[in-house]
Amino acid sequence: MNRDNSFFEFDAENTISSTSKKPRWLVLSVEDNDTFQQSLVNALSRMIVQGHTMEVLTASSAKEARLILEKRPDINLILLDVVMESDDAGLRLVDYIRSTLNNPIIRIILLTGQPGVAPNRDVMEQYDIDDYWSKTDLGEEHLFNVMNGNLKTWRRMNELKSARQGLERVVTASQAISRQNDLPHFSQTVLEEIDRIIGITDGGIMSLKMTESLDLEKGSAVLAATGQYQPYVGQSITILENEILLKRIKKTIQQKQHMFVGRYSLLYFSFKQPNPVYYLIVVKSATALTESDIHLLKVFGENIYNGFANIALTEYLNELAFKHWQTGIYNRNWFCQQLVADEYWVEQAQIVLISIDRFSDITVTFGEKFAIQLLKTVHDELSQVEGIQAIAIISRDAFAILLDKSHVLSASRFDEILGKKNQIQRREHKIIAKAVSAQLDPSLNRSPERLLGQMESHLYRLRAVSSSHFHHVSLDNEAMFSKHLEMLNDFNIGLTKNEIHAYLQPKVDMVSGRLIGFEALARWFKSDGEMIPPDIFIPIAEASGLVEQLDKAILLQCCAAIKQLQAAGISVPISFNVSCHELLLSDFSSTILSLLEAEAISPHQVDMEITETLAMIDYEQVSATLRKLIALGMDVSIDDFGTGFSSLSHVTELAATTLKIDKSFVQYLGERESSEHVVDMIIRVATRFGLKVIAEGVETTLQRDKLIELGCTLGQGYFYARPMPIDEAVGWALKHQ
Repeated sequence: MNRDNSFFEFDAENTISSTSKKPRWLVLSVEDNDTFQQSLVNALSRMIVQGHTMEVLTASSAKEARLILEKRPDINLILLDVVMESDDAGLRLVDYIRSTLNNPIIRIILLTGQPGVAPNRDVMEQYDIDDYWSKTDLGEEHLFNVMNGNLKTWRRMNELKSARQGLERVVTASQAISRQNDLPHFSQTVLEEIDRIIGITDGGIMSLKMTESLDLEKGSAVLAATGQYQPYVGQSITILENEILLKRIKKTIQQKQHMFVGRYSLLYFSFKQPNPVYYLIVVKSATALTESDIHLLKVFGENIYNGFANIALTEYLNELAFKHWQTGIYNRNWFCQQLVADEYWVEQAQIVLISIDRFSDITVTFGEKFAIQLLKTVHDELSQVEGIQAIAIISRDAFAILLDKSHVLSASRFDEILGKKNQIQRREHKIIAKAVSAQLDPSLNRSPERLLGQMESHLYRLRAVSSSHFHHVSLDNEAMFSKHLEMLNDFNIGLTKNEIHAYLQPKVDMVSGRLIGFEALARWFKSDGEMIPPDIFIPIAEASGLVEQLDKAILLQCCAAIKQLQAAGISVPISFNVSCHELLLSDFSSTILSLLEAEAISPHQVDMEITETLAMIDYEQVSATLRKLIALGMDVSIDDFGTGFSSLSHVTELAATTLKIDKSFVQYLGERESSEHVVDMIIRVATRFGLKVIAEGVETTLQRDKLIELGCTLGQGYFYARPMPIDEAVGWALKHQ
C-alpha cells in the first residue's frame, strides 16, 4: 500500500515516548539449590536473546512456582529442577501447567544435578516436556543456545496461537454482523466487533457514510461511533475539526483502498449501484496497530463489505417496494402498512380514495412525462389537506389518503383543492378527479387489501354511474357482504362438483428451450361455463378456510399429471401453490407427505411455491416446515419475489431453493432501466445465497434475451405457452421435447 510520508510530518500522535518499556523475555527458574539458582540468574540477566533482555523470576519450590504462575500467565520459559521437595515435585508442576493452567506453549526445560539420569521418552511425551539438560552441561554459551532455540519456538507457537484466536474472533464477529439488517445497527455492531478483534482500549472507532461528492460538509454523516467519537453520531464528520483526519479520509477515497497510518486505520468500502456511496470505518488506537491486527482488520473487512452490500441492496429493493417507481411517492404496499396501525382504527380516521379522470387519455395525448408531472402535482395539492396522516399512489391513476378524526375532508374542500388550474410543463391544466371517503371503525375487518378493494369497488361504481365528484360511503355494506356469501357458497359447491381444475404452464430453460417443469394454476369453471378469475376465488378460499381443500384438489391433479407425463416418457416436476396459512398447521408436512405416498409420487417430483409477503409474516415457523420438506428432496420457490417488504431481511433464514422474479419487474425489461436494475439485484441475491432463480411473465423475445444477458436462464410466460389443461400440456411437452 502506498503511504504518503507527509502524514507523519505534523502528527505528534505517531511519536512513541523514549521512556516506553522495551519488550523482555520472562523466565521462571524453579530451583531449591540457592547457589545454582543465583549463578543461573546472573547468567540469564546478562543475555540478550533475539534482541530482548531477560527478566528472571525465581522460586525455590513447586508450591512457590504455582503461586507465581497464577499471577504471571505471560511467562515464556521455565527452567525446572526435577527433584525438589519431593522426587516427583517437578513432574507434578509440569502436569499442573499443561492440564490445570491449560498452557501448551510455555517452554519447559527440565534440569538435573545427576548426570546421566534422564527421564525416559514416554515421560517426556506424557508430560509434554520440551527439553532436558544436566546442570553440569550448561555453560554460559550452551545456556544461550538452549534459551535461543526454545524462545524462538515459543515465539512461533505464540504467533500461531494469536493468529488462530484472531481468526476465531473474526469468525464470531462476522456471524454477529450478518444478523443485522439495517444500516445503523449494522454499523454499530461492526464497531463493537472491531473493538473485540483488536482491543481498542483508548481512542475510538466510527463508521461514516458519504456520497460521491468529496464535500465533507454536505455529503458525510457519522453512522455510529465508540469511545471519544460517540458524541458525533448523526452529524457531519467536519464537526470533529481534525484537519489531519479529514485529509486522510479524502485521500482514502481518492486512493480507493484501506489506509493504515500511525494510530489511524481507515477501512474503505465503495458501491456504485444503485447509487454511488462510500462507507469508511475509522479506527483510532492507543498505539500503532501490529501487522497481525492489520491483517485481521483486512480479513474482517471482506465480511464488512458484504454486509454493506447486502444492506444497500435491501434498502434499494425496499425503496422500490415502498415507492412509486416513476415519482418516488409512497405506493400501495406502504399505504397498506399504515393501515395496519391500530391508532387509525381506534381514532376512527377517514380514508379517501381519489381517481384522476381520463388519465390514460391524458398520457396518450400529452405523453408519459406530462402524466408523471400530473401525478406529482396531485400529490402536492393533496398534501395540503388539513390533518393528513398518510398519502400514497395505490394504482396507476389513483391516490389514497388518511386523515385524523379531527379533520374531515368535505366535498367542497376537495373541489377547492383539486378544482383549480395548475401549470404542468408550461401548460395550464385543470385536474378533474373523483373521490370516495369512508370512516375507519374498530368493528370493521382490518385487512388492508380487502379494505382498499372495497373502496376501489365504490370508486369504480362512482366513476361509472355518478356525476358527483365526491361521495361518502359505508364500509359496512350489506349488499357487498351478501354477494360475498353467494360467491363463497358457489365455490364450496364447485369444490364438491370438481369444477376446480389444474392448468399447467411450462417452465423452460430459455437458452436451450428445454422443458424443465410445469406450474399448476387453479382455474374455476362454473357449471354454466362462467370462468371465475383466481384473484376472486382464492381470497375467498383463504378467508373461509376452504384453501386446504383447494390446494389438496390441485395437488391430487398434479400427481395425476405427473403419472400421465411419465407414461408419455416425460419426467419433469410440477409445482403447486400453497397458502402460508396451511404451512402454519402443525400437521401440514405429514399431510402432504402422506398424500404423495398414497399417490406413489416422490417429493422430488413436485415443487412447492409460496408467496413472498405471506411467508414473511411467520417466517420462523414456516421455515421449520419447509426445511423438513427440502431435506426430503422437494424444491421450494418464493413466488413474486421482490414485491414484498421484508424478504431481504430474512432471505438467509427463510428455507427456499428458488426465487421467482415477479412479472411486474419482467414486463418492462428493455424499456425501463429501473426494471433491469431490480432483476439484476434479485439475480445477485439468488447467486449470493446459492438459490436458483426463474422469471415469471416472459412474453417477448426482448424480455427473454435481457433475462439471459442478466444471468437468469429459466423462465415461464406467454412467450412459451399459456396455462393449459393437463391433456394439452402433455401434448405440448411431447411437441417441444
